[in-house]
Amino acid sequence: MTSIADIQKDLPGWPDEVVEEWLHFYANDIGWPPPEPLGGRWNDILGSRPLSWWNNVTWKKETVTCWPEKLSSKSRAIVNSTIKEVAKAPAEDETRKRVKRAMDYILDNGAFPNAMAAMRVPTGLQFVDGNHRMSAFCGVQKMPDAAFERLKKTRPSLEQEVWIGTHASGEVPLT
Repeated sequence: MTSIADIQKDLPGWPDEVVEEWLHFYANDIGWPPPEPLGGRWNDILGSRPLSWWNNVTWKKETVTCWPEKLSSKSRAIVNSTIKEVAKAPAEDETRKRVKRAMDYILDNGAFPNAMAAMRVPTGLQFVDGNHRMSAFCGVQKMPDAAFERLKKTRPSLEQEVWIGTHASGEVPLT
């Protein structure tokens, strides 16, 4: 069993929340550390950048505008695809369950259940972790005012806390 501390040995200085929310599950599912050169699922998870590249990324929690127009083209496509998938998915579908849990939390708390991790790329914010939560957030934002009145809830602010990663050389993930 890989611990958060085990991962942080390879990524010193990374916040517990980023490691726990993004990498911890995968480390225990497909093994840690990722191979170099990257292959398989780790290639997609790490944006085609090796662990040695990620070691030069620092994280800072920032308040950012979370709306599809502010997302990178890749993140926007993932959000739109996930929302469509969830709308058609049967109740027992795992993606649907994950998005619904996040939507319920967002409706009750006005914020994400744990800050997501993103990097700024030329087309906007690219989420490296949290696409289900971002899909839920965008789904909540698209709800009509009447739905919020019926539920006795308040529309969450578009301004939310997100971990923003910055590479020492200003580089971004390749995928």
